[in-house]
Amino acid sequence: MRKHILVILAYSLFGLILMAPVLPYVDQAIPGGAVAAIDGWQHVWHVWWVHYAFAQGMHPLFTPLLYYPEGVDLALHPLNLSNGLLVWPVTALAGPLAGFNAAVLLALTLAGLAAFWFARQLGAQPGVAFVAGLIFTWSPYHMTKVWDGQLELIAVQWLPLYALFLLRTVTRPGYRDPLLAALFLALIGYTSLYYLLFIAIYSLAFALLALVAPGGLMLDGAQLAAARAGRGPTMPVQHPQLFGRAILTGRMLLVGALALALLFPLLWPVLAPMLDGPRESAGQIQRDAFLVSRSANLLDPFLPSNLHPIWGPTVQALGQRWHPDIAAWNVALGYTTLALASLGTFVAWRTAWRWFCLAVLGLLFAFGPVLTVGEFATGLPMPYLLLLNIPGLGIAQRPGHFVIITSLALIPLTAYGLTWLTTLLTVRHGPRAAYASLFLVTALVAVEYVTPPLPLQRSDVPPVYQDLATQPGALLVLPVRQDSFSLRAQLVHQRPILGGYLARNPPNRWAERRPAIRQLWRMEPEPDRLLASGDQGPMILDIYGIRQVLVHWDQVPPQAHTTVAAALNQALPGLEPALTTTTYSLYHIPVTQQQPFGYFAEGWYPEEQVGERSWRWMSEEGVLALVNPSSEPAMIQVQMQAESYQVARQVQLLLNAQALGTWQVPAQPAHAATTLRLVVPPGEHNLYLRAPADDDPRYNGPLSIVLTRIEVGLSP
Repeated sequence: MRKHILVILAYSLFGLILMAPVLPYVDQAIPGGAVAAIDGWQHVWHVWWVHYAFAQGMHPLFTPLLYYPEGVDLALHPLNLSNGLLVWPVTALAGPLAGFNAAVLLALTLAGLAAFWFARQLGAQPGVAFVAGLIFTWSPYHMTKVWDGQLELIAVQWLPLYALFLLRTVTRPGYRDPLLAALFLALIGYTSLYYLLFIAIYSLAFALLALVAPGGLMLDGAQLAAARAGRGPTMPVQHPQLFGRAILTGRMLLVGALALALLFPLLWPVLAPMLDGPRESAGQIQRDAFLVSRSANLLDPFLPSNLHPIWGPTVQALGQRWHPDIAAWNVALGYTTLALASLGTFVAWRTAWRWFCLAVLGLLFAFGPVLTVGEFATGLPMPYLLLLNIPGLGIAQRPGHFVIITSLALIPLTAYGLTWLTTLLTVRHGPRAAYASLFLVTALVAVEYVTPPLPLQRSDVPPVYQDLATQPGALLVLPVRQDSFSLRAQLVHQRPILGGYLARNPPNRWAERRPAIRQLWRMEPEPDRLLASGDQGPMILDIYGIRQVLVHWDQVPPQAHTTVAAALNQALPGLEPALTTTTYSLYHIPVTQQQPFGYFAEGWYPEEQVGERSWRWMSEEGVLALVNPSSEPAMIQVQMQAESYQVARQVQLLLNAQALGTWQVPAQPAHAATTLRLVVPPGEHNLYLRAPADDDPRYNGPLSIVLTRIEVGLSP
């Protein structure tokens, strides 16, 4: 127990040294470079949201606070739920920035400790296991993720813990180890879908190796005793096979089944739509420069770390030539690490070859769909291509991250190399020589892996958001930015917003369809006379619960200021800002007398105008949305006038799924009018118009009828 406490303190000290720049500002800033200025704040929001969701009794995998009012599913988003829960008490007491910093510090400490336990399970002595753990948590890949603020990728600690208990599952009887392996596999999934995919491939390969050659998965005391007795550090003894192949298969399937049960709430919303939808062919994705540039090339693992204060800039310049426009390409393994792993593979081959295969497997997948060498594409297909033919795995668009599997497999290989070295020195020169070698190896690793002090990222949220924190309703912030600023601001005001920032931003069809909101969202006016919102703009925002519109003029290009002002005048006619400065204007949406209204939804071409005339063409089906904002059914009147393209057409009319009859529309230039009086329940409902259509080359699509007049309102 005393040794474990010392090990924990040592890894904690390493983490504290690395995090030293942020410790005085633990609740005011986060560590990291340029990427962390975006991704880091996204993960601070994750920490905050997990705490907020559980405190409010909400489902953590769905948030109503982004993409208001529909909300958005977070299953495909790198929410890393496990990190949020791990630091929940810190977040509750000191805020999300302190929670984020605590999660990073815990990951640095626990990653080393988990690797230490894994190496110990493999037969390594405490000193050797400590160095192996330090190599794992200090790896350039891990440090790069710390610099980038990508919390779900920083939290690598669950991988060696899972590998440890998976190893025990196939070498020890009982059910505790399979249960713990399943638990840690589920924790990996709730941390990162990337890591879940990677460890699934690791598990399949591990299972095949265990079934094909079950013995020799770890060193044991007999090997070390033989070396100490002077018979040479050749490590010939294999660990005995404890189970037959049928039992091994059953135990590993048990781990997978239990983990799937625990992961079901996460995986079902991820896989269900993917299994039904189309997927890209492997050939299409193989040619995608985006994917290839995010793959490691053959030379990347053997470069020095680009974070090094001396040679890092040179390596960085080289890497940017090979991987333009991305930051996540540092997969350096380290020369001391590679030397120890090579030594371990050679001297303990009968045991080490399985781990060597797993290390190579990680690199093969990290090379992406085709092998590149520097800037030269060989065209040689790689195993990663196999993933692109499996439904749901097209999301794995960071092949280079597969190097974490190599780092995991290097734990036993470096432990074997260090075990051989320290045992040899102990036999020939005594224990002090062995301790000196461990110190020397640690120093060499430190020289290779050292990074400059971490820079700090502070929030740049204007004080106006603090004033908005106590007010009800949703907030529309313009311009709608594609970065984490909206999340940083939401940490302060904690109100629903239209839009947001996700790893995979969905199209906001809700905002794109609603009048007034649409003009604000696009920040440009549009022809709007046929079914004009007119002075209804404030009422429409009021109906949907949008209480403020905040325009950051300093974030709008100067040449666009006139257009944005025109959009504001169209959507919010006559409404003056409640507060305006040189950098922003704040509009309060008044409480209005709400009336039913309608708007064009799907199936309509843009409005056209000539003089005082306005019209809109329809394709085969046009949808008119009817909105009843009251809590009771309302009689809504819809008056329409239309002409038909080339020939007379019969238009079918439906309210939701209820048929209303037909409307005969004559060919142009004749026209027909109709009046519908509909009992519309509260909320939004669709009025469908369906008619045969013919292609027109001017519109590059089908035309059926053209609406020349429409009015929607309460029936008199």
